[in-house]
Amino acid sequence: MVSHLRSKLFPWNFILEAVEGEAVRHFVPYAIQMCEAKGIERGSVESEAAREVITREIKEAVDDYLFDPDDVEIARMHGRFAEQYPFAFSQSLAFVILHRLGLNLEDIVDVRGVSDLLGEDLREIRKREDMVRDIIAKNGRRAIKMYARTIMDKKVITAGGDWIGTVADLIFTSENGKVESLVVAHLRGSGLKTSRVPMKDVRLNMYSKNIVLKSSDYRKGG
Repeated sequence: MVSHLRSKLFPWNFILEAVEGEAVRHFVPYAIQMCEAKGIERGSVESEAAREVITREIKEAVDDYLFDPDDVEIARMHGRFAEQYPFAFSQSLAFVILHRLGLNLEDIVDVRGVSDLLGEDLREIRKREDMVRDIIAKNGRRAIKMYARTIMDKKVITAGGDWIGTVADLIFTSENGKVESLVVAHLRGSGLKTSRVPMKDVRLNMYSKNIVLKSSDYRKGG
C-alpha cells in the first residue's frame, strides 16, 4: 500500500486498479457524502484544479485506511468490502468528484497512456466510470447524509492520532442551518469537560466515520 502511495503514478494507480464492482457500489454513497460535506460541486472547483483535488482527497482517504485498518466497528460497517477500501473508495471518490464537476476522467489525465503503463483494460476503466455515474443517477438521493445521527457520539481524534473524546452536540448557523461547529465531550482525566471545534478545523474520516482534527492542538474553544 505504501509503495502505491509513493508511486509516480499516484493517484491513478488507485483509481484504475481492477476492483469488485459491488465494492465500488458500496462506497459510492460515502463518496457522495464527502463531496457534499466539503462543498465539491460544479462551480466550486476550476476544471484545471480537479486533478489536484482528486489527488489530495485520495491521499487523505488512503491515510485514513492505514491509520486503523483492523477496527472492529469498521468491519461491521463495511463488511467484506473493508479490505478493498483504498482502491474501491478511491475509484468511487474520483468518479463522483468528476461527475459533480461535470468532467470525465479523460478530461484530466491520459487514460490510455496510464492504463497501458498499469496493464489495465481501457474498456474496463470506462465501464467502471459509467457504472459509478449510473449508481449516482439511481441512488444519489439515498446517499448517507452527515446529519446528527451520522456523527453524534463518534470519536474525535487529533491529527497525531490521540483520542480526545466524542461528539456531544452540533452547533448550527442561524443564516443557513449548516453545521458551524462540534461540541466535544472530552475523556475523563483530560482536564477538559467540553470544547467547541469549528467545522473548518475537522474532517470526517470516510473509512471509520470518526472525526479527525486537522491539528494536534485541541485545547481551544470552551
